[in-house]
Amino acid sequence: MGMTTFADEVRFQVKAGNGGDGLVSFRREKFIAKGGPDGGDGGDGGSIYMVADHNLNTLADLATRKIFKAKNGQSGQRHKASGKSGEDLILKVPVGTQVFEVEEVNGKPQQFLVADLDQNGDKFLVAEGGEGGFGNTRFARASFQTPRFAELGEPGEEKEVALKLKVVADVGLVGLPNVGKSTLLSVISNARPKIANYKFTTLIPNLGIVKYDDVSFVVADIPGLIEGAATGKGLGIQFLKHVERTNLLLHILDATSPDPKRDFDNINKELKEYHSSLKAKPQIVVFNKIDVANEDQLNKIKKLKFGRAPVFYISAVTHADVKKLLGKIANILKTGKKKAPQGDELFRVFTIKDLPYMRFEVLKRKGFFEVVGRKQEKLAIKTDMNNPQALARFYKVLDRMGVLTALKKAGANEGDRVKIAGKEFDFEVI
Repeated sequence: MGMTTFADEVRFQVKAGNGGDGLVSFRREKFIAKGGPDGGDGGDGGSIYMVADHNLNTLADLATRKIFKAKNGQSGQRHKASGKSGEDLILKVPVGTQVFEVEEVNGKPQQFLVADLDQNGDKFLVAEGGEGGFGNTRFARASFQTPRFAELGEPGEEKEVALKLKVVADVGLVGLPNVGKSTLLSVISNARPKIANYKFTTLIPNLGIVKYDDVSFVVADIPGLIEGAATGKGLGIQFLKHVERTNLLLHILDATSPDPKRDFDNINKELKEYHSSLKAKPQIVVFNKIDVANEDQLNKIKKLKFGRAPVFYISAVTHADVKKLLGKIANILKTGKKKAPQGDELFRVFTIKDLPYMRFEVLKRKGFFEVVGRKQEKLAIKTDMNNPQALARFYKVLDRMGVLTALKKAGANEGDRVKIAGKEFDFEVI
């Protein structure tokens, strides 16, 4: 039997497109002896975005590749024409995807949360494309009419990311395998889960949208838990985290089970062991399969108490009392206020891109000085150090930024080696 692959954690590299180089070019036209500069700018490199899409419920499509690359920008053209910008790459992910950047700290990979895409349409810039370099036209002045240099394009951002999916739903269906959760979801919603009779019936948290009167809500069928799920037995540990974001749990029990109270207690024990906040979520106890339970079984289950939790007796197959259950769910969701998110759900992170990064540091290293600062690194990356005119401009801009003065204060002498963004040059006082 064919099975949809489920993946709720993936890791891969992303590489945004490089910016195109600016062009050094001069007009060469008939009857014009000395044409001016006409080199165009390089195009920007494509960026990589992640967009949350409620039509997806797995990260499996992103698990097939080790690296995702956006297109590079083209180099500048003659006649002041800019190079074409690289196309952005859009990676679609399920709603509930958390994005982590993977960095090495003390020789070990660490993951840092940078975005939580918990609403349909959320868009996150995961890797920014490099800026295209200016063509030589940009540097022409009345006092400097023949600039013979252009800027280089910036490289696009490159990093490793990890994605983790926590399904977003208003209501979570929990219970042992084969209690009828998938059948109930298919009856009450637009979901069409594949249903089969084996130990782990559901291998993917199926989502369905339920409409009842004027209320709409999302229900997630969380795969069947077994005893020991919180410690990693079976598939349980993979799916317990998907219960975290729900506001209400429907605890489905089998009316024909020899000991439904024990089943109930075992599942709640697993929820509590995984995360104490899960046990505190409001629950509705739902006995399913009353159409096949005998009289003794029905009498037995109707005597059982489950604290303050409301109890319903239904048949997902015959639809008996399913509407009554939906009415109760809709009422709870309408009147109940959404609790404040717990733990790491408090994070809603955005990239800060437009702050004026004018500050920089001069660090004295063994045998050289290093300048660290976003603006300074950007300038170095875009400068062709082998071009004397480009190098002269580089020094002038560094001087205006106060970098040369700072180097001098740090003890740099004429001819000392200086590094910025991996590029080396000799210190000169201008």
